Amino acid sequence: MARAGARADALLVPEFRHKDVPLARLFARRGALVFDPLVSRHDTLVADWGLHAVGSAQARWNRGIDRVSLALADLVLCDTWAQGALYEALGTPRARLRRVLVGAEDAFFEIGPAPAAGPVRILYVGGFLPLHGVPAILEAAARLERDGAALPSWRMDLVGKGIDYERVRSLAARSRVERVNLPGALPYAEAPRLLSEAHIVLGAFGAGEKAGRVVPHKVYQGLAAGRAVVTGDGAGLREVFEPGAQLVAVPRGDPAAIAGALRELIARPELRARLGEAARARAREVATPERVGE
Repeated sequence: MARAGARADALLVPEFRHKDVPLARLFARRGALVFDPLVSRHDTLVADWGLHAVGSAQARWNRGIDRVSLALADLVLCDTWAQGALYEALGTPRARLRRVLVGAEDAFFEIGPAPAAGPVRILYVGGFLPLHGVPAILEAAARLERDGAALPSWRMDLVGKGIDYERVRSLAARSRVERVNLPGALPYAEAPRLLSEAHIVLGAFGAGEKAGRVVPHKVYQGLAAGRAVVTGDGAGLREVFEPGAQLVAVPRGDPAAIAGALRELIARPELRARLGEAARARAREVATPERVGE
């Protein structure tokens, strides 16, 4: 690895590998060291996941890892300029930042039209991270069931497992929702099939600042599939997409707003179709592997 790194024109350290950057710095003797952190460790472990108390020794340690890893890289990648502003606050000059969108894989662009028959299917696929705000999604589903509105038949699948999974299961049991399915984790390769069966795709709704800075992979996948996407609003999202034209953006952490958006999309197939068409067109402009590669 040391010999290969010494010969390389560029050495890339991928996401979440902050602790590998010092070693990579030693190996990148000839070319540029490029770091794609995706997230800040402090922002994720302290502010988002709540694993360490603010101001604790562990919090300060993770803030230090952020600063050192970002400082050692010749170029730092960010998925939005809103996220890049956080890296700037940690000491990275804007001149060393490059925005590279997350995008979606080819398989999602190849998904066909949504099913014409059966219930309106609403899909979340993810790791049940606090960033995603799945408890708020569950509460939105419960509101839709409770309000008794005359809606077409619908169902919601919350696919995956993670930090908030058991909490969501408990909430589902207490609220006695009947139209929400929690199948647990499925192989990642199943994601295109799941989206092909959906009419509405859910993004991230966490109330924390991090959720407002990023555009999650699941949002790009839903847009690439040509589906109506509902996600939390934020500066990062608005850098790339136009709410109301290519997707629906709601206040983050607001179950009533999520329920309202879903209620309208369930009732209006023509709106789902219009958003889905515009979504895929925009995704083709900015989010294919070729566009991201460029």
